[in-house]
Amino acid sequence: MCEIEVRDLNYSYFGTLRKALDAVNFSVCKGEFVGIIGPNGSGKTTLVKSLTSILSYKGKVNIMEKEVRRYSKREFARLVGVVAQEFLPAYDMKAREIVEMGRIPHTGLMGQMSREDEEKVDEAFECLGIPHLKDRMFYSMSGGERQMVYVAKVFAQEPQILLLDEATSHLDIGHVEILLKKIRIIFKKEKKTVVATFHDINQAFAFSDRIIVMKDGKVVADVIPEMLTEKLIYEVYKAHCTIVHHPKTNKINVLMDLEDERSFDPLRNTLIRSKSF
Repeated sequence: MCEIEVRDLNYSYFGTLRKALDAVNFSVCKGEFVGIIGPNGSGKTTLVKSLTSILSYKGKVNIMEKEVRRYSKREFARLVGVVAQEFLPAYDMKAREIVEMGRIPHTGLMGQMSREDEEKVDEAFECLGIPHLKDRMFYSMSGGERQMVYVAKVFAQEPQILLLDEATSHLDIGHVEILLKKIRIIFKKEKKTVVATFHDINQAFAFSDRIIVMKDGKVVADVIPEMLTEKLIYEVYKAHCTIVHHPKTNKINVLMDLEDERSFDPLRNTLIRSKSF
């Protein structure tokens, strides 16, 4: 079953003829973890905003076989959780109050928190290993701590689909590992779906079942990570690199070649050294 279906998706920002999204097509099945990579300006964030109907796109975006623009905000929030690059509430509040906001789609008309709601909030803090932050004021925390609280809010929301827009950009390597491992374990166990944009392509390779590569608003590849090549990475990022396999997991990793200047051999479909330093 395809939980997300995108067909002929187009979007242009006001005042420009350039398409931020140009005839984008892809589907995501239940339980998949799909990573989206691409250089700055490739359309990753615009795509996430389209999936949440923030933008007035052209084309079709269906979630659970229903056009996203037909969902009420409450219906959509019960179904989809979104973690953006940064969360800045209008006024300062305790971390627990932030996470409690994730239960709003599930509360009654009066907005009263039930015992179950309180338990879900506590579970979200415990799951991410941040119960010590419950009583801290949001703006007294570091950027990484704020992001973990923001993620806890979405965990408490209990969505069926999770959209991450470079959600690890403010986190150190330890918190990145905690967050992405928790997301992968929990969502895989419950057969929930994750779509995540990544600035760090090695994070994308390590955690994704499938990789969508974007450039200039277009999807240029939709493959399993092991099918990505040095040639494709160069064409998309204009970066020389070497692909290696992790010695423990066998997942591919991209190493930057800062001291090599190489060109492509069309016969071998790979990079060859053209100059030694």
